[in-house]
Order: sequence, then C-alpha cells, then structure tokens
Amino acid sequence: MDEPVVVKLPHVKKAGFEVKGARVTCDGVVVPCQLDDMDGDLRADEVFFLADMKGKETKTYEVKLSAEETKTEVAPRIYTALQLRDKQDKHPDVLRVEAPGGSFVFNDIYMHGITMESELTGYRIYFDHRQNIDLYGKKYRRIELPETQFYTSEEQLKEGYGVDVLWAGNAIGCGSLKDWKNGQLENWTNVGVRGQRIVTTGPLRTVVEVYDLGVKDEEGLMYDMHQRYSLYAGHRDLRVDVKFKPSLQGKSSWGKKLFCTGVQKVGATTDEATRKGHEPEGYVKKDGLAASWGCDYPDMGKKQVWAPEAIGMAVYVPQEYISDTKEDDLNYLFVVMPDKEPSLHYFVTFCADKEERGYHTAKEWFASLDDWRDGVSHPVKVEAPK
Repeated sequence: MDEPVVVKLPHVKKAGFEVKGARVTCDGVVVPCQLDDMDGDLRADEVFFLADMKGKETKTYEVKLSAEETKTEVAPRIYTALQLRDKQDKHPDVLRVEAPGGSFVFNDIYMHGITMESELTGYRIYFDHRQNIDLYGKKYRRIELPETQFYTSEEQLKEGYGVDVLWAGNAIGCGSLKDWKNGQLENWTNVGVRGQRIVTTGPLRTVVEVYDLGVKDEEGLMYDMHQRYSLYAGHRDLRVDVKFKPSLQGKSSWGKKLFCTGVQKVGATTDEATRKGHEPEGYVKKDGLAASWGCDYPDMGKKQVWAPEAIGMAVYVPQEYISDTKEDDLNYLFVVMPDKEPSLHYFVTFCADKEERGYHTAKEWFASLDDWRDGVSHPVKVEAPK
C-alpha cells in the first residue's frame, strides 16, 4: 500500500514541450498523482504517485503527459507549512525563509520552523543552530496541524487532537543531522546563511529543504549543505537526502569529514513517576538501525498543560555511510561519512503511544523495525516498457 513512485521528466523537456498535466492509470482506473517542480524553475521535473503494491508484485501503470493543465480533484493527504509571525496574528504562508547565520529569527517564524504532516505523523525542523527534528503524535489518522499548529490547546486535547511529543533539549532528537567534532555532536553555529524552503506541497507527498551556506569548520574547511526531507501520504517515516558542496580550498580534506545522526534516549533523565511505566530502552547497531522507546514531558515549560508522552523513535542509515556507532548519556548515535559525491541519505521514523492504531510498548516498536528497514531499503523499481 502507498508505495512511492517517481517518474522523472528530463526526456520530455528535451522533446520540446512543457509538461503541465499528467494522468496516471492502472488497469483503466485513474490513480491520483501530482506534478512536482524540484529545482524551483516553475517547470515540472517529476510525476509522483502512490502504488498499491505488495512485496515482489509487478504492476503496469500508464502515465500520460500533457501540455495542458490537468484538473483532477485529489483530497489532500499531506500538509506542509512555513509561516511568519505578524502583529495581526494571521501567520502568512511563505515558500522560503533565508537569514544570515548569526541572526536569530527563530521566534519570528510561526511553529519555529518548517512543518510537515501525513495522516500518521507530523514533523517540524527548527530554524536555528540546532535544526532539530521535532515530533507531533496523534490519536487519530488525519491531518491536524492546520488546526493545532503544533501548539495544541487544552480544549483541543480534550477533543482528541494530537500534540508535540518530544523535548530534545541538547540531545540529537529524532534523526537530526549534526556536525561531529572532537568525539561529540555539535550544532550548526558557524554558518553564513540559513534557509528553509518548501519544494513541493502535496497532495500526496511533500519535500522540504533545509540549507546552510558557507558552513565553516575550525580546520578551514568551508562547504554548503542542503538537506531534503520527503514525507509521503500513508507513511510515518521521512526520507532524508543530504548533499554537500565543498569550497575549492576544502576539497582535499573533505574525505575525512564526519557528521552524526541517531535517536535520543527519551526519559533517560526523568524519574519513575514521569516515565509512567515506560522504562527507557534502546540500541544502536552496526547494521544501520538505532532505536529508542521512552516517556518524558514534551515541553518542560508547560508541564501543567501537556502530560508526559511515551514514544518510539528509529533511524536507519545504510551501512556504506557508517563510520562508527556511539552511545552517550543522552543518545544512540551513528557517526557518518558522506560518499564521494559528496552526499548521504538515511531514514527517520517514530510512533506515539497515544495512537489509536499504533505501537504501545518498546517490544512492539522494536519488533516492527526490521520490516521497516527492509521496506525503505528496497523501494519500488520503475522501468519503462521495452
């Protein structure tokens, strides 16, 4: 179910007509799809749709492209937002925010950063030196962030709405990418320009980009970093694709550059009463899986409003990127090295105990992760007819 399929369109551009519409069918049945502009030139680069497929199954989908816009009503299954704070409290939507690295605009961005939501889960990425991935857990499978905006009221909680379920503090959070220096994780403090932008908004997938230009290393290395996060309808997980562009003077030492990601130990610093029977558990393995389960307050400043939340988190990193595994008081970590491009990719997922249809113990959560890793490791293969 809901297997993501991407059809790239460079050959159509060369043919000399601009794609403005697309129609996908399977056995004569129309399959919802979307056209996406991935490079910001206001022209379609990809057709995206979700395939109803099982393991080892083969299906034939017909994709018809048109120079005319195709109007197909598709109920949105994805929500994406990047909004500003304003005196009228209207929170205008924008597609991009960019600021000097030394400025502090964290409180000028509503929800404190770019947000994404599928029916199962919600995420936001902070617009500051941490760039932490924060989590929104839900009881019901539906889109909620247009109403709660990550700041669920007491009334909404009583009505069954979800809520922010993670307090990262100084930890890695859930799959955040950090610098790795002197044997420990570091935030992105020495940056020329920070930016976030919405690449595509749905209705079936969203792709957002977090970028840092002119990142300076204490050893004189300078580079640009672009992180893309893809969230698909019907999925709880994110795909993370990172590309780096070293400056000319730094290329010779780039092969030694290390970063890190992983999951924090939720509830590791709390007492038994806060944990509510959910003892912190977790691991990091050289096969690429790091996972944790625990319970803690999602907002230390609003304990009277938001109760402790039990959650499970996981990160899968393909083995070719793993330089080392580490564990400290707060985190299970992968130390990662980009490939020769240089780039890397990995996957992030989580569950909330509050989900009506989800995982409610560490045992259940950990048991699900091998299948999840296998699924993201073997995506749908797309082949043109011979």
